[in-house]
Amino acid sequence: MKRRTDLPITPRKLIAQLLHAPLDAPWKTVRQERNSLLDYRQRLTSSNLSVAELYHENSKLFPQMLPELTVVRLPADEFRREVIGRRSAVVRANGASPLCLDPGWRDLISGVREVTALELFYAIELRILDGQLLALHEPASDTLQVIKQLSASDQGQLRRALRLTSTPEEPPHSGPLLFILGRFACNDVLFGPRGYRRTLLEAGQVAQELLHQARQRRLTVRPLYEFIDRDVDAVLEADGIEEGTVAVFELRGVGHVG
Repeated sequence: MKRRTDLPITPRKLIAQLLHAPLDAPWKTVRQERNSLLDYRQRLTSSNLSVAELYHENSKLFPQMLPELTVVRLPADEFRREVIGRRSAVVRANGASPLCLDPGWRDLISGVREVTALELFYAIELRILDGQLLALHEPASDTLQVIKQLSASDQGQLRRALRLTSTPEEPPHSGPLLFILGRFACNDVLFGPRGYRRTLLEAGQVAQELLHQARQRRLTVRPLYEFIDRDVDAVLEADGIEEGTVAVFELRGVGHVG
């Protein structure tokens, strides 16, 4: 079994190695623990194998897998801060125009950032759509930078994707939208196949804090967890594999949280 690293490694050294490493082939498979898939398929309660449960099986930790976890030989928080710092420098260097968002919603996002450890945004990304402008939240400087202007086609596709479970009588949401994206490849570097678990857990922490901060500010926020993933990811220009939308929040106005 090839270890990810045989010696303790610094964050900068690992980043340098990643920058020069060949990309994995799209058809790369994740190694499974012996007989885990076979054991799963023998369960009488399941006639079909779901993709999510297969990923869950792939991620189960066992002694032979431990050397693959880079995090056991790396100061993880230091590595995360290094990556976030580099990402922040790139965003600032691009010089994109800041988003002029309503002060109430801007304060909400800043409130989430203030009480959330910076390291948590290593594999989690916040994006906000206000009108036609899609902005990226840069956590180190707590700024919003416009990254895309949506076309009429993009807006229509997004509306249909988010109304998957809405009734025809329910009016469409016309206010800002906040997206939580999981960057699964980031945690894969540190945790191997288990990284997807960590990403989902961290996205859940951010979502919970967002709702908590909204309640404190008496802002109405409606979470959406059911939507057409491929269409939302396409509009946000996420590939849906290494990064994808985990949750969407409709920012509705002042009042109790919806």
